[in-house]
Amino acid sequence: MPAPIRYVQDSANFPDSADVVVIGAGIAGAAATWELAKQGLKVVLIEKGLVGAEQSSRNWGWCRQQNRDERELPLIIYALQRWGELNDETGEELGFRRSGLVYATQEESDIAAWDKWIQMAKGYGVRSSILTAEQAKAMTPGSTTNWRGGLSAPTDGHAEPRLAAPGLVAGALKKGALLFQQCAVRGLDIAAGRVSGVWTERGLIKTSRVICAAGAWTSMFCRRHGIDLPLGNVIGTAFRTQPIEQAIAMPLYTPGFACRPQMDGSYTVSVSGRGRLEPGAQGCAMLASSIRPLKVAARISP
Repeated sequence: MPAPIRYVQDSANFPDSADVVVIGAGIAGAAATWELAKQGLKVVLIEKGLVGAEQSSRNWGWCRQQNRDERELPLIIYALQRWGELNDETGEELGFRRSGLVYATQEESDIAAWDKWIQMAKGYGVRSSILTAEQAKAMTPGSTTNWRGGLSAPTDGHAEPRLAAPGLVAGALKKGALLFQQCAVRGLDIAAGRVSGVWTERGLIKTSRVICAAGAWTSMFCRRHGIDLPLGNVIGTAFRTQPIEQAIAMPLYTPGFACRPQMDGSYTVSVSGRGRLEPGAQGCAMLASSIRPLKVAARISP
């Protein structure tokens, strides 16, 4: 799915040192750069492509608490609080709206699972409610499906992937951060067993602190320094429509598809709950290493 991302201009002068170097300008690297620059640190953000040009501009864009694992809830509750503050803090449009989310289904088992989750989430102050068939129909105007029921998550929302990472980086640049795109990081400089710098295509940046936020490339980068980081690449399906009349004003999830309205009047549409795990050489090697102890245990068991 091509993404018309916002372009952010590189900084002028390549530095020889930094308080922190951030590798990767997706949403994680962009957010880290903003938070550190806001604290007054000298931050350098290095990106082998363009800011937000990979998965960070092609994802669903949902900012949700609903259906999260209980262990994730404290973090996502805080994350939603931060999303609500970032437009004003950065002075940039990130596209975040606390619009609410709607789930609709024809399966009674889905409704039972959602109700169980709601009871758990009440302890964290999260407000969601089960919808009747009539309510689900009313909240999905234009649908021709006879829903058995649904769920409303009014305190969840969504951001605009094509704007979010670039907006955070643009805000960080105003705080003094530096950005260099089309500049791959080749490895870390290690001295006396400690990180002393980052080698890039444009030279060495001296630093003692590095954040690696390289997404799907992180495992490959770490491996050259003896760090095993299991990572699986899951391929999903999504497309974006042309701007059309928007019947659904908030993100919608169904067992077959999910969609989200965008600010320009288009929709992002995705296949729900399905992905293809790519069995690359690295993944197969990690799988083999993870199952080897099981083989040993099987041989010595009576």
